Amino acid sequence: MDALGDFLSSIDAPVWWLIGLALATILTLQAVETAVEGAWPHQRRLGRTSMSARSGQGAWAVVALLLLIALLLAILSLSVVAWRDLELGTSQIVGAGLVGVAWVLFLLSTTDRIAPGRYLRGLGAAGPVAIGILLLAGGVLLLVTFLDILPPLEEVRDALPI
Repeated sequence: MDALGDFLSSIDAPVWWLIGLALATILTLQAVETAVEGAWPHQRRLGRTSMSARSGQGAWAVVALLLLIALLLAILSLSVVAWRDLELGTSQIVGAGLVGVAWVLFLLSTTDRIAPGRYLRGLGAAGPVAIGILLLAGGVLLLVTFLDILPPLEEVRDALPI
């Protein structure tokens, strides 16, 4: 048991963040499918939703795409940080924070059982646009930081076990 504890304590924090982010991405895929496709076709009742909620339905697909891109950028950035044993930069932390807030809002919007989900969908296009702005800002910060810490292609090829 002590060997397992020693092994787990020897793993750096960026690796734990990377594991958590990968699990969050896997859990998000189901929420993305729910937000984009909605209920089963025989369960859809568009007549019961407000006109503003119907107008924002297509915007949720764009938000879902931006969310998946931002999560992949965060995974790539953390992978390079863990691989090259770098420190997390301020723009990485701010970008990940913006993506995290947008992720929580997106997950809240995909559930009918709690009030924030109904409220966010009832906003019409304003809800997805606000979340999309958060994702764009966070994604740009993560992309700029990733391109800054990305090693040359030859170094990446040499590190691969192929």
